[in-house]
Amino acid sequence: MTDVGEIVGEGRTSTVRAYGNDSVIKIPKDHVPDSWIGLEASFTNAVRSVGAPAPEVRDVVEVGGRPSVVFERINGTLMWEAIRAEPETCDSHIADLVDLQRGIHELSLPHDVPDLVTRMQSKASAVSALSVSERVDARDLIASLPRGAGVLHGDLHPGNVIIADSGLVAIDWFDVSIGHPLADVLRSTLLMRPLAGETSPVHLPGADKSTLSRLQERYIELFSDVLDTETTSWTAAVAVSRLAESADPDDNDLWERWRARPELIEQSR
Repeated sequence: MTDVGEIVGEGRTSTVRAYGNDSVIKIPKDHVPDSWIGLEASFTNAVRSVGAPAPEVRDVVEVGGRPSVVFERINGTLMWEAIRAEPETCDSHIADLVDLQRGIHELSLPHDVPDLVTRMQSKASAVSALSVSERVDARDLIASLPRGAGVLHGDLHPGNVIIADSGLVAIDWFDVSIGHPLADVLRSTLLMRPLAGETSPVHLPGADKSTLSRLQERYIELFSDVLDTETTSWTAAVAVSRLAESADPDDNDLWERWRARPELIEQSR
């Protein structure tokens, strides 16, 4: 097996290392189920088959007894690092991210990619802090939302976009689904939101409130056509799905969004 090299990226669920001359290998952390690696490889292949700007999957191998996925190495700069290096470029980079995301939404639908509603309901059911009745409410709320037929990355933010010579490449396709683009846009607004205190999101290390506020503000401006609807139910559904991941150091605002859901769910039961 090719030797695993230096760390080139680190996230909440995995470590990315150099692998040979032109590849990287994504190695899951101990708490990540083995099955996730195969799913991410499958999903990435699926979206690439319809033209998504995603890295090529080259293999799935074992590292330390754990399955790990080998991707082509995309030479370039992470969009988040470009913004940190030159904060004045924030607006133009977010405009590029929005164009990228709109293009993904408009792709032909790939096979073997999960349905958004099913995935969100599964996540909501896994939030242990919800009461039994709230879990039912969450599943009912998600089921009541308008269906859509777009390709949704599910985790798109500047930390998951590489600026390469050939253009932008989106990475980390584990959360891809087929559904309403509004859910994907709202998810990205949450991923770029300022957190309480001086805490940085794990996926945007070193971020300060000012930068996050500008990221989110510009993003919302550019997606105003999509967000120009009643979003209370959608926001609650996306927030409760995010809670299942236990990914944010401060999730109080996610709970506030969930609790602000319309009362019609309880009234209709």
